[in-house]
Amino acid sequence: MRRRAILSSLFIFALSIVSTTFVLLALTSPRWAVQKYYLNLDGSSSLGTDWIHPICIAHKSPFYRCEPPVINTTTSPPVCTVPNCQFYAPYGRNRTSCRLAAETNDTDPNSVTNAGEQECQEVHWTGNLQIAATVFITLGLILLIPITAANVLLGVGSSSSSNTAPTVEASEISTGKTKDHPLHHHPQRQKHKFSTFTPPLILATILFLSIGAILQFVAQFFGVLGLTINGTPFPDQAIQHNRDILGATPWIMDKALTAYASVAWTMAGAGAVGVGMVYRVPRWEKFL
Repeated sequence: MRRRAILSSLFIFALSIVSTTFVLLALTSPRWAVQKYYLNLDGSSSLGTDWIHPICIAHKSPFYRCEPPVINTTTSPPVCTVPNCQFYAPYGRNRTSCRLAAETNDTDPNSVTNAGEQECQEVHWTGNLQIAATVFITLGLILLIPITAANVLLGVGSSSSSNTAPTVEASEISTGKTKDHPLHHHPQRQKHKFSTFTPPLILATILFLSIGAILQFVAQFFGVLGLTINGTPFPDQAIQHNRDILGATPWIMDKALTAYASVAWTMAGAGAVGVGMVYRVPRWEKFL
């Protein structure tokens, strides 16, 4: 039983490590959404029929953004570059990855650097929720470290003590003479108890992992809205005056929004459930 408890503790700890790793990857990765640019062959607008290999790619996240592509038609074949890709602060006027015209002071109604209020609201919510999810999931892992270590050490200690338990001597069994103990002696198991602070610590771990999983799920939801559905620049804005030779796709989800975020909240939720099943949580008396 102790071996099973040790393996369960290590499995839950591994889930928390995986969750923390992927929530940090989602926080720092620029690959939340991607827009691909294709060269239209022979100068004809093919509407995607010959879009096989993109000539350049732009990524963005709640903290990362690029300017529209620049294509050099003087070379053969034309060369496409995506300029000024950089990370931005999660807060501050005219410092975030999504800025309004009031912040950039760009009066052009078709400006590719300005974003709409709906998009910026969703992008800022995504970034704030992602930061909060990272904090809670990381705190859950930090609390799991002493809990897992204590459980493993107690399990190893109880196993070693049971192997050195006293038994009835062979001479007494052969003669049938026993001293005050029965012929089949079973030593009592030593009961190891955690500190009185452990159940509240376990409850805090469950809350941190659960809240982190929920926040990551909601951040993923807002990310889909702000970075893909309402994401700018739109294809027509991105290609600007290069409509005859360049084509662009809408913003689509990339691996940080699909894989990293999904693994983070799934593993955090599974870890919270595992902690509640394996460890003892506080029990309060009901007051009538």
